Amino acid sequence: MIIQLPVKQKSQIIANLKRNWYFPISAMAFFCLSIYKSLGYCIGLPIAFVMMIVFASQSSSIWGYVKKHTAGEKFFCFASAVGICLGNQTVFYEKILKITSTFSLPLIFNKLILLVSYFGAIFALIFVFFCILFFWQALKRIILENNIGKGIKKTEWVIYGILILISLGFMIYSFSHSQAFYGTKFNYDIIYTSDSPILAKKNVYLVLTHPENDLRQPLFAVFSAPFIGIPYLIARLVGACQSVQAILINSVQIIMLFVANFMLAKMMKLDGLKRICFMMLTSVTYTQLLFTLMMEQYIVSYFWLVFCIYLIIEKKQADRIVLFGTGGTLLTSIALFPFSTDKSPVKNFKLWIVDMMKHATEFVVTMLAFCRFDVFFDIVPKISFLSTFTGEKVAFTDKIYQYTNFISDCFVSPDTCVKKYVSGRIAWQLNTPTSIDYVGIIILVLVVVSAILNRNKKSSIISLYWVAFSAIMLLGLGWGTKENGLILYSLYFGWAFLILLLQLVEKIEDKLNIRFLFPLVTLCATVSFLIINIPAIVEMVNFAIVNYPA
Repeated sequence: MIIQLPVKQKSQIIANLKRNWYFPISAMAFFCLSIYKSLGYCIGLPIAFVMMIVFASQSSSIWGYVKKHTAGEKFFCFASAVGICLGNQTVFYEKILKITSTFSLPLIFNKLILLVSYFGAIFALIFVFFCILFFWQALKRIILENNIGKGIKKTEWVIYGILILISLGFMIYSFSHSQAFYGTKFNYDIIYTSDSPILAKKNVYLVLTHPENDLRQPLFAVFSAPFIGIPYLIARLVGACQSVQAILINSVQIIMLFVANFMLAKMMKLDGLKRICFMMLTSVTYTQLLFTLMMEQYIVSYFWLVFCIYLIIEKKQADRIVLFGTGGTLLTSIALFPFSTDKSPVKNFKLWIVDMMKHATEFVVTMLAFCRFDVFFDIVPKISFLSTFTGEKVAFTDKIYQYTNFISDCFVSPDTCVKKYVSGRIAWQLNTPTSIDYVGIIILVLVVVSAILNRNKKSSIISLYWVAFSAIMLLGLGWGTKENGLILYSLYFGWAFLILLLQLVEKIEDKLNIRFLFPLVTLCATVSFLIINIPAIVEMVNFAIVNYPA
């Protein structure tokens, strides 16, 4: 809800509040459905309530805004809102039951809780419906203004459709034969160091205060729920089992993954043939094959990150809703904020820093409006907890081993093994690297060379910046090195390496004046990745089917 609110006179404020009195109440109903056993969240409730009152006082007619839209738009957004509210109602009911399970309460008390949860969902509908409607109208405007799909021929759409269908088919087969990717009794570390089971079971996509939607992803549900609401509603209406629900939700994620890759191709200014080659290549990297199956949060974060970069390159700045979607779905993505304004930090530092402060303030206000004061309130203990995942006790040489292996793992299958634990958990894990991966070193050198040769392209500058950021996070800070789990960050960082490598191929193509070099190299790489990665991913799926059958 990133809307500029003009200051009104007192009489107009009162009139607006009378017209929109229901909106703050509806917002509170939704935030109470997301109630979290945290003092910070409880303090955040009145803060969010006040902010919603301010919003209502500045809006002439919220219902008038709704009426401007077509029946089809309203039906789509209402269905999505129903799905979101039902998802939160279910989690709210389960949380309250868990709290009260320690007391010997009569059965009627459970029914009363269920009734209260449904009433809360009904009251929350107005707020969620408005937010979803505003969200999709803003996204529609951005897409139309930037002509993201312009110049795409029918043949391209057919090829992209086939690639998506193949990915969907692979995912449906895997999910219908194994629960390892979304619902085992073990919540963590079944496939690499993934949290997929707990993310899927507790519906991280819809629930504002899911345990994983903490400081790292403070607004994740806000920017993922509009995409997931309808698939979840369909699953509820048909009484779908856990595997079908996971398939419906992950199908949307796979489409988001392809859309993000398509925006990368557009960002590189590739022509039709090169775009097709690019999309085919990305479809068979180990990263994409892996994340086709992983119900992680990184696909949503990756989508918003790429969307933001695309707008920065096309418009020299990103719309607020995309910018906050980027930072809200993964907080480390605020590293992109310095590029989010058309002001230059070199030529006009004062105006640039003013824009940065403005963005930061608006981002904080957005978090408070969506009742995430708990993120600030619990920031010290949360940072202390998260620091346990850094590599402060990992030797720097071991970090280098992991990081260089990570670079090559973005493209080809890593060295893996099956581990058995005392708890009975059997996991598919990375082998601990014991040496430098020279393929990773070569890729890193080529990436730097490409960035130097293509320094006149903003996409190259941002890509190199993101490569450097990956080194800071994974090599310097050592994030994830304690668990030897860097493979899960390959989607988030790997695109930057790929773009610079392909831009190097384009530069060589231009210098040698060989028009077919880019298609030839990408097609050869695609065939190579197919030969290397398909058997590896099939082996992982077979492990999942044998040890965690559906």
